[in-house]
Amino acid sequence: MEKLYPLTPAQMVHHLPIRQLGTMQCINVSAVCALQAELDFEVLKKCVRLEFDRNESLRTRFTKPDKDGNVHQYILSGVTPEIPFRDLSAMTVKEADDLMQQWAFELFEEHDVPTCEITLLRLPEGYNGLYVHLDHRIADSCGMIVLINDLMQLYTHFKFGAPMPEDLSSFKAMLEKDLKRETNSKRCERDENYWKETFDKHGEPLYADLTGFDTLRESRKKHDDKTLRAADIELNDAEVGVKDFDLDAEATKDITDFCLQHQVSMTNMLLLGLRTYLSKVNGGQEDITVRNFISRRSTHEEWTSGGTRTVSFPCRTIISPDTEFLDALYEVQDVQNHVYLHANYDPQKLSKMMKERFHTPDNTTYESLYLTYQPTPVKMGNEHLQNIPIWSNWYTNGINTKKCYLTVTHRPDGGMHFSFHYQTAHLTDHDMELLYYYLMRILFKGMAQPDMTVGDVMRYV
Repeated sequence: MEKLYPLTPAQMVHHLPIRQLGTMQCINVSAVCALQAELDFEVLKKCVRLEFDRNESLRTRFTKPDKDGNVHQYILSGVTPEIPFRDLSAMTVKEADDLMQQWAFELFEEHDVPTCEITLLRLPEGYNGLYVHLDHRIADSCGMIVLINDLMQLYTHFKFGAPMPEDLSSFKAMLEKDLKRETNSKRCERDENYWKETFDKHGEPLYADLTGFDTLRESRKKHDDKTLRAADIELNDAEVGVKDFDLDAEATKDITDFCLQHQVSMTNMLLLGLRTYLSKVNGGQEDITVRNFISRRSTHEEWTSGGTRTVSFPCRTIISPDTEFLDALYEVQDVQNHVYLHANYDPQKLSKMMKERFHTPDNTTYESLYLTYQPTPVKMGNEHLQNIPIWSNWYTNGINTKKCYLTVTHRPDGGMHFSFHYQTAHLTDHDMELLYYYLMRILFKGMAQPDMTVGDVMRYV
């Protein structure tokens, strides 16, 4: 019998929505990666089989919930995966893309079943590659990219004689290390004290919605509390729409150069732009919180062990309108630096602390907007695959408890991709168009005149 392990805090981030929404659909993660070139599918199939030997996270299974509702995980020692082949080459690009989007809705059964499915594909316009459909509890976006990059390196090794990629780190070893870290009472106490001191200093956060005051006003009316500072989470109709935007390489370089010049991260630049937009549409509200996702991958072992290591914490800033743009950026960076120092704290413990301290109703939140910035692109690490067009796309699972979730990634051509996933019960494509439009105007105006105040930036745009 394989050893059973509890879920880590990072895995619980993705597991809890199953309880909230009552469906496994919310833990689906799906992506396609294909090259506009002929591929040897027998070699690629061999690489997929080998990947299941190399990557322990792909052999993870989850148990049926026990009497207390808790799920455990175990790692099988050997797995021979089914590797289907689908020929979609007779379809149009849109038809093939729509079909793969439908695959992303397919559910994993609840327990003791494979948590990763890889399908070999022949696609329209001469593209060939693979489609990966997996359980979010075994891989975040970085884990998915590590998986795809390792597969491509294996392919170039067996097909072209490129060097064999280094072994991946042990997912099991990192799992045991993460769980042991949770038992470090002194570390947990330090992290907990940081958040307690933050709330002692600033008090209760205040919800800010992408569409203005109405959402908070409705929650106050529902709970008969005119002082309520949190808003209800939509759980009855959690269907998700997607709106994507692409920033060209030149504009992306302008932002990157500004960040390098002023020694700030792209994440903090994006956070400032998003919180400024929320402030603008909420009448200049100074107390703004955006939820930021952090990947706990600071060591080589953490980067290459697969799995999901992503947790999220509130980035709360209280910025007056007379603060200059660059100073506001440094304020965001200062807050985030402190959050990073305490990023090993369990986000569920933080949520519990906040609920007990501020007595918020069940299923309420202070955040309408969530950010993931993923700087690692899929790389083709062999000269035989360089400069070949890539078909790379992530597919929505169609359901989410988060009102608006922005994922920002880098494209192979040097540009950036902005993918907004939003709850269609309350938001529309037009809302995303406004958000992206003003986000860009805020960032580029602030970069052009970093000594302009945040208030003037909001008025100008």
